[in-house]
Amino acid sequence: MTVGQDDGSQPEARNIVSVSPFRVRMWRLHDRCEEYVNEETCKAEIASFQKHGQLVPALGRVLPGDCGYDVELIYGARRLFVARHLSVPLLVEIREISDRDALIAMDIENRQRMDISPYERAMSYARWLSNGHFESQEDIARTLKVSPTRVHRLLRLAKLPRVILDAFATPLEIRETWGLDILDALDDPQRRSSTLQTARAIGSSSPRPPAKQVYRALITASARGRRPKPVAPVEIVRDGEGAPLFRIRQLNTSVSLVVPNRTLSAATMLEIRALLAQILERESQGASGRGASVHTLPQPRRARAPAAHEELLAASGTT
Repeated sequence: MTVGQDDGSQPEARNIVSVSPFRVRMWRLHDRCEEYVNEETCKAEIASFQKHGQLVPALGRVLPGDCGYDVELIYGARRLFVARHLSVPLLVEIREISDRDALIAMDIENRQRMDISPYERAMSYARWLSNGHFESQEDIARTLKVSPTRVHRLLRLAKLPRVILDAFATPLEIRETWGLDILDALDDPQRRSSTLQTARAIGSSSPRPPAKQVYRALITASARGRRPKPVAPVEIVRDGEGAPLFRIRQLNTSVSLVVPNRTLSAATMLEIRALLAQILERESQGASGRGASVHTLPQPRRARAPAAHEELLAASGTT
């Protein structure tokens, strides 16, 4: 294990090392479903490693006295898989960090990357509670600075039964809203049986249908002849380098902006409110600014501002 060179750009020196990926193991509380970390799901990372090398270090801590491994990774399961797959060294930022602080660091990193699935995050939160790292849902919300409602919704996803998970090619495909709709169906005694029957039938098929088709089949089965609620189309707005900035959900009578909490200060929130109010006021007056947009955001004629702070600040990864 060798120490890498720090470029001095950080306020505090970072201890970044280059280590054999075969001397690294994942932390038992990491939030990836390891069975779905494979060559197929890591295609983009493999291509990036081959073209650019490893751009972002994983986070880990030293394992003193362990004869099998030198480093335990807090996060970076896919980077570890790729390094092993390509037989190249893995860059790891080494910290002395407690389990609780490691959980917080892992959650922040994955929220910034926006690539952790709702189901993986749900299972992580459930493990945090069962292992006693947090006292309650409110403790998680307070520590991570997210809405308690958001934590509650995610923890519900952890209750999806195996028969539902097996209906999808991978539970990583399950959107948060889909999972909650399915759980509502399972909670209804008159809908539970048909939902589970449909899930078993789909789960026995190979290959599995596309994820959206599975969801619609489950909801159709449980709706007793009613048409399922259509899935609202979502647009991801990205910056100049392709990183996600926010999401636009087109609803029947409104537009919902899904903005990551980490990007919003109180001042920014006030600025967003004021700008939206200005645009919508101009729209309602039928001025020449009708159809004006903020950057590339088209404003529908009858769009209205969100009714509550939380609707605008819904955490990323909910779609």
